[in-house]
Amino acid sequence: MEITFKRDLSNSYMIVGGGLDADVGYEAGMLQNNDVEHLLSFHTTRVNGAVQYWYDITGKRTLRDFFMQEQISFANLQEIFRGLSMACQAIADYLIPQDHLLFTADTIYVDYGDGQRRVYLCYCPLPGRKIHREFQSVTELLIARVNHGEEALRQACYSLYEASLSEEFSLEKAYDLVVDKEEKPQVTEIYEERCIQIHSRMVPEDEEDLDVDEEDDEEALTLWEQIRDWVKGKWQQAFCGISNKRKELFPLPSEEADFVFDAEEVCEAKTQMLSAAAQSGISKLLYEGHGGGQDIVLGDGMITIGSKVGENTVVIPSPAVSRYHARIRLGANGGYQLEDLNSTNGTYCNGELLSYQEPHTLARMDQIIFADEPYRVV
Repeated sequence: MEITFKRDLSNSYMIVGGGLDADVGYEAGMLQNNDVEHLLSFHTTRVNGAVQYWYDITGKRTLRDFFMQEQISFANLQEIFRGLSMACQAIADYLIPQDHLLFTADTIYVDYGDGQRRVYLCYCPLPGRKIHREFQSVTELLIARVNHGEEALRQACYSLYEASLSEEFSLEKAYDLVVDKEEKPQVTEIYEERCIQIHSRMVPEDEEDLDVDEEDDEEALTLWEQIRDWVKGKWQQAFCGISNKRKELFPLPSEEADFVFDAEEVCEAKTQMLSAAAQSGISKLLYEGHGGGQDIVLGDGMITIGSKVGENTVVIPSPAVSRYHARIRLGANGGYQLEDLNSTNGTYCNGELLSYQEPHTLARMDQIIFADEPYRVV
């Protein structure tokens, strides 16, 4: 299976080809003629005798990008699995088996069309596929992104991963593992609460009985403790005398002493790596618009760009900019790479409209336009 992306001025497409049957069957024709909820609309073409499925993914993000952008919680995890369950129920009405759908983290899509998250699946009758193997990419993503400090959520993600290892895996089983589960209090919280309860029982009501004067403490010392303190004091005096004598006989070098080269210290010094900006010669995206935008300073971490406040590194307050519009991160070659996140109005580089999940390596003086907001790479 080969996946590529194409985009024009109005639509964005994911194209799946390779290994598909040459003849489009009754199922595909029926689904193309019906608007099936939670199923991506598609059409088929033939290129050199091979069938390609073109899915309309305009304004949608893959599940991978969704969880890369948003923190994993029981709320959004349950919402995603409810959407997956609804999608499977919708195709069941058309007597289509689940193994004719794609269940990878890069072929499940999420949309905010009406202000609510909707999950979409791809119909793809590729022979020889295993649902549990495809779904492992989803569970591996969850394990990598989940906050391991949240015990109940972490256990739910690992339970999903263990379930995906079995050939008897089904979406219904996965649904039961996360839906209608509530986060339980942390073990440490229970332990601390229990300790407080025990301590409250042990503290006497009258704390004045515990007060002891310093004079009473001295009188309570035993003869043995007094002898021990006397010996300890004599030993400290003798040690201080020896230490002072050593300083007189062998004084330490003064601050003006000659410099002594220490090869070990030089060898232990760590190499200072140049920052990504220094290596690439790029430091920021200079704002060239008239809407009062700010420059985007580049660093070593990933930068997300969009209009949604609180969930993007850089917020562009333009109605034309999507909630999650684009991102910039370091590529394998050490340069900065710009990716469009399937935004509604697109991301342009030197006049070229970028396709979804096709990163572009930035160079000095490139002109970048996020929808209607122009920037210059410097």
